[in-house]
Amino acid sequence: MSHLPIRHWTRRLVFTLAIAAVGATGLAQAQNSDGPSSSRQELQSLQQSLASIREEAITQNPNLADRQQSLEDRMMSRMRDEGVNPREDVKRLQDIASELRGGEVAEEERTAMMEEYQSTRQELLQARRTAMQDSGIQEDQMQLQEDIVSAMSDIDGSVPQMIDRFETLRSNVQSQRQSGGGVGNGSGAQ
Repeated sequence: MSHLPIRHWTRRLVFTLAIAAVGATGLAQAQNSDGPSSSRQELQSLQQSLASIREEAITQNPNLADRQQSLEDRMMSRMRDEGVNPREDVKRLQDIASELRGGEVAEEERTAMMEEYQSTRQELLQARRTAMQDSGIQEDQMQLQEDIVSAMSDIDGSVPQMIDRFETLRSNVQSQRQSGGGVGNGSGAQ
């Protein structure tokens, strides 16, 4: 059992939750392209467990939900300061992805849509990176995550070990992908 300070777990949870938020698609694609492996299945199971415990912790502690919403609103405002409209732009990305998956888009239009998708995505990512450099946002996010980790640990004392295991598996799966031993051509581009 590890006995690391809460800040360590907080940083790891922030990373874990980020992976949970955006990594689910990549994980699903990995499973679809080369079949489920025990590491990927365990990774997905841990991801779901941590997300479930986090949701329960926030439900049991409404002030955490309020603080999370406030932080998200500040992030969105800061991103708007960078010239993007986060909610509208994310909706547009979803619409483009849906149209492209539909398969009934002419090749010319498909190329333009893919370019728009990449451009909008890059603008959003850059605005998010800039917003995340705001020291006030960083401090509030770290404090919120510390409080969430604490609330999660109150629900399930094995949360720190789950995070450790998740990160180990994630690292292994990512290494497999990058070395070409996992998904597709191993380019790892995202």
